[in-house]
Order: sequence, then structure tokens, then C-alpha cells
Amino acid sequence: MKLKVVYKPDNELLALSLKALLEDAGVEVILKSYQIPWYDGIAKMMRPEWGEILVAEDSYNKAKKLIACFLSADESK
Repeated sequence: MKLKVVYKPDNELLALSLKALLEDAGVEVILKSYQIPWYDGIAKMMRPEWGEILVAEDSYNKAKKLIACFLSADESK
């Protein structure tokens, strides 16, 4: 199975929220954190994102649409 980065969240809370959303829709998700344990955010200085959300290539379009819908709903408030 080939994986593809579908989104790079700014923080862990958003990453976990999107992971739950995608898994509830039947999309398998892998979170890849850029953070370094015990170094309290030093990695954020090197990269502005918290990490990556990866999905299978065949689920990419579905995941992209779900994430876009989720993020646009947040902005409409």
C-alpha cells in the first residue's frame, strides 16, 4: 500500500481530530509527528507543522474532501 500525505496539521489536537474524522468515515490513517519527545516544541522552530496525516493513495481524494469540509465548517462560524 502506497501512502500519500493528505494534510499537515499545525498541532496535535487538530491531527487527532482529523484522524478520528477520517477513521469514522472508513479511511485508514497514519499520523507522523515531527515533534521530538522531551524537547518541548523545538521541532516547531524547524518546521511550522506538527506533522503529517498519511492515507492510502486510493483513499486520498475522499480524505481530502472530508478534511476540506471539516476545515471550512470551522471557518464559517
